[in-house]
Amino acid sequence: MKFQNAKIVTGASLILFASLIAGCASNATVDTPSASSYECQPKPVAGLPTAGNGAYGCHFQLHDTVTKAILANTPYRLDVNAPAKPGAVRGETVATLDGVTDSQGRSGFVRAPFPIKPELLRFVKVIGSGPYGSSPRLLSPITGLAVPGLLYYVKTCEGTFNGAADEQGYAPMFNTKTSCAIDATFYMKR
Repeated sequence: MKFQNAKIVTGASLILFASLIAGCASNATVDTPSASSYECQPKPVAGLPTAGNGAYGCHFQLHDTVTKAILANTPYRLDVNAPAKPGAVRGETVATLDGVTDSQGRSGFVRAPFPIKPELLRFVKVIGSGPYGSSPRLLSPITGLAVPGLLYYVKTCEGTFNGAADEQGYAPMFNTKTSCAIDATFYMKR
């Protein structure tokens, strides 16, 4: 009797294994779950744009800076910078994508000749439209490192905006139709 039960379990295991193999054979790109917009997903997504050159590549999934919800169908700006030279705040931009995330919040695919690390990126949602824009970032005056999660208040010639900086210290990209000063204040909630 124990032998028969073992046979049933073995048969069920083979069916489960066959189902898993069949499920893995699809062309779908499955992202590793993360609440970070800066988590590299090393495979391109079919139908989304690509930029840059090199052996290393990633696409990313845009998340709300407060709720961590995935931001589907959202305009974004994605920049990859080379590592900074001594004394510089950041390196030269080697790849840029301006686009709209897909229904799963995914960006296009960027390539670089070096490993793509979070501190080399700016991946932010875009607010507004026009040829002029800025994405304020808060860096520590002592360490020079990004200060994540602080709240911001931004005033442009087209409106005022509140929110929270992302994990690399960036506020969104604020685009405007005319050239104007963008005033940004970062603060902590009391």
